[in-house]
Amino acid sequence: MFGAIVIERTTLMMKKGYKTLTIILILSAMAISRAYTQDKLTIDSFTTFPPEIQGCSCYFSNDSVEFKNKKYIYANDFAQLSFLKINGIITKFKMTAFKQSDNGNTLATYKADNYDMTIEVKNGKQSGDETSLKTGTIKLTDKKGKALTKSFYGECGC
Repeated sequence: MFGAIVIERTTLMMKKGYKTLTIILILSAMAISRAYTQDKLTIDSFTTFPPEIQGCSCYFSNDSVEFKNKKYIYANDFAQLSFLKINGIITKFKMTAFKQSDNGNTLATYKADNYDMTIEVKNGKQSGDETSLKTGTIKLTDKKGKALTKSFYGECGC
């Protein structure tokens, strides 16, 4: 009888130990996943422009479908400010350099607290009275040197 109680108690303790170990493993996996996600660099879409974007501006999407659905990844004020949604957070950039070629294509660089951004814009056809289509690339680099390059489709105008 005594042996049966000891075996039963040992079995119960082992079951509790397995449950504890399982919980620890799940929590560890979640922490690793969260750390990986935070270390990852993403450019996300938004549907509402920041209040600084009024009047003349450029606004770009991942592609023409998202553009038609008003899902944007980038917006600027035609002057010094640009916005990009990085890892779920709208981030404000200030222009540091701008160069326009004879064919109207542009290359601009921007800085934010934790990021550098380069935008290469290729001119497209006129899409409205005062707007024209644009394509190009956005290169985003964080302070750790992690970089992401993404192509875009969008429009600039007033």
